[in-house]
Amino acid sequence: MFLLMTIKDLKLLLKDRRPLVTLLVLPMVFIAIVGMSTGQLLTGGDTRKAPRLAISNADTSEYGNMLVERYQSRPNLDVQIATNAGQAQSLVDLGRVDGALMIGPEFTAKVDELGLRDVLDPDHGQLSGGLSAIDLSLDLRPGLVDAEMFRAALLSDLLKVIAPIVGRRNALTRRFFIDSATTPEDVDNEAPSSTEAPTNETSPADATRKKVESTASGAVDSAIPTAAQPVVAKPKENAAANVYLILVPGFTVMFVFFVVNIMARSFLAERDRGTLDRLRIAPIPASGILIGKTLPFFLVSLTQVCLLFVAGKLFFQMSWGPDPVWLIPMMICTSLAATSLGLLLATIVQTDQQVAAYGTSLVILLASISGCFMPRDWLPPVMQTISLATPHAWSLIGFDVILTRRVVDTPVVLQSCAVLLGFSLAFFTAGYVRFRAMTQV
Repeated sequence: MFLLMTIKDLKLLLKDRRPLVTLLVLPMVFIAIVGMSTGQLLTGGDTRKAPRLAISNADTSEYGNMLVERYQSRPNLDVQIATNAGQAQSLVDLGRVDGALMIGPEFTAKVDELGLRDVLDPDHGQLSGGLSAIDLSLDLRPGLVDAEMFRAALLSDLLKVIAPIVGRRNALTRRFFIDSATTPEDVDNEAPSSTEAPTNETSPADATRKKVESTASGAVDSAIPTAAQPVVAKPKENAAANVYLILVPGFTVMFVFFVVNIMARSFLAERDRGTLDRLRIAPIPASGILIGKTLPFFLVSLTQVCLLFVAGKLFFQMSWGPDPVWLIPMMICTSLAATSLGLLLATIVQTDQQVAAYGTSLVILLASISGCFMPRDWLPPVMQTISLATPHAWSLIGFDVILTRRVVDTPVVLQSCAVLLGFSLAFFTAGYVRFRAMTQV
């Protein structure tokens, strides 16, 4: 009997296209809009605007020009040359650039004063005083998103310019920072300087020094690739696809729970037409009626999740993780939790206005708490703990370990599925109790 109810409700759902728009089209629109806002809509790479950096160079020596050329060679950095430090600072103040790097006239002289220890241990050497120690000044625009990452990238390039300069002056590391015109054999075969007196005797101190140099040299040799040990480049990740690993599951989980509104309105329509009263007096157990009324919405919800993930794969190049088969139990458990909550709401509301007020507010509130609108890692620890009281959070946790891990964390997936099944059982039981109370009235 409940199969007949399921078929009837499925026909009614397919006849009314408005619920399908809410469940399928709106999530795709939201995903596309948010993807567009990140500059990664229907693209295979990152199309966001490159950070803008203004540079003023008051150093007339070689090192200042080397640093400028280093930043200009970065394809993902928009470099603007300022005539002086005042102009560079003005560009930052007006918001026309994201940062300004001012190279002072003493930059080359200060770099020449650095030793190898200053480069290898910048927290305790001359560089511990900051960029001013080498006559540099860096100013970033207030309110710049990811300002610390931008600063770290600039300092990394600075270190890549300074380290070879300092390394060439050290006897231990000179061979690893040679110019392109010099071969390692040329460095190894360099004649000792005239100030070094040749001797056939080796003091204990010299022996110890040579042993340390030999050990250090061997360690560096093993760390630097040779022709026999080529560098293997890691595959480049698709930045756009990474964004949709967050957007697609988040909005899918959010909109899959909008089925509660559709279920509640279906129950109200059955009551207004008198169909629900006839089902109550029919020789059908309450559990059979509820299963028959819930099953079609579960099938619609499951179809919704599947189609959204397929769309994420086709349109947004979203990865399904290393073992996509684990998506199946997560989709089933998520749809069960959503339809069970919809059943509970359907037995509580009395009017269509209550459906709009309670249902929509409930869906938005739970989605906000659980992290559907942003990565869960961005939530404060307290909110992450509180969100575990929602089925949305456990769905997001399960999808996250499937989609974003190199190896699926199976225990976490099973735990998420178990918790979702617990939510489903609790919601269905509460709805069953409410429906029995309605029947006895």
